[in-house]
Amino acid sequence: MMTRKVGRYRPLRWTATLALLAVVAAAGSGCAATGPGPGKGAVVRAQTRAAAADRLLPVAVEDSLLASEQSLPTAARVGLWARRFQAAEGVRYVFGPAADGYVAERELVRDHRQDCISLLYRCSELARARDHNDAIVIALATRFAGAAPEKVVDAKGRVDYEHASHLDFSLDMIRSGHWGRDVTAEVGAAVPDSVGTSRYPAGSFEYVPKNGLVEAALREGDVIWFVLDPQVDSARKLRDQYGLVIGHVGLVVVEEGRAHLVHAAVSGLSGWYEGGTVVQVPLTEYLARVERFAGMKVTRF
Repeated sequence: MMTRKVGRYRPLRWTATLALLAVVAAAGSGCAATGPGPGKGAVVRAQTRAAAADRLLPVAVEDSLLASEQSLPTAARVGLWARRFQAAEGVRYVFGPAADGYVAERELVRDHRQDCISLLYRCSELARARDHNDAIVIALATRFAGAAPEKVVDAKGRVDYEHASHLDFSLDMIRSGHWGRDVTAEVGAAVPDSVGTSRYPAGSFEYVPKNGLVEAALREGDVIWFVLDPQVDSARKLRDQYGLVIGHVGLVVVEEGRAHLVHAAVSGLSGWYEGGTVVQVPLTEYLARVERFAGMKVTRF
């Protein structure tokens, strides 16, 4: 269930993040800015468009929930939002760059149309936000790390996912730290990847193989990044042709002491779900049934 953000097909160009973080801090992280500041107009345009977008909840309801949950740890809030998306009616799987997807429509918020990366985006942005506008500030500062808002937001409040600052590969997302601390070595017996990809040399990253995972070490809100298995032809092709390491992403919720995976599933898993929406399944069941993944990397908020 690869998505565009799991690995796109053009070279990645890095830029510094500090300028944007300074701009968005002044431009309204849930409170009024003291002056106009560079980029404020772009942020406001993005916020205005998002407020009127396809939303999981009305703005007032969302803001009330965010206010009531401020005292909770970020990871717990990630888990809450994952559960809400999974429980909601009318959420369907739409690949980001496909017609009607968030990338194709250049949207920051498109809540009833999700792929695995957009689900991660929204759950983690809402989990760190004080209100709906703050979530948009966080979205701009992480999805487009290093870009001044006026460089990625157009006059209608739409965003440019082709901008150089948009992180194109999931391993680069992990290394950025914007989606949590890399705790891969804390949740099992991590090993170096011995094959590599056309982008990442062999030995340049570690992952936990399926049989090396310590399930009890996983926590609510952890992000699971599934590593493509080079022994599976379809997965090896993605490694070799597109440089991909990660083939899918999901979030952990803990049910009766067991780690469950909440993810946007394009297809079904017999006995558990039909796919085409956001679903939940025991993580160990998913790992046992889906052959194309060798293991995982894990980040934690």
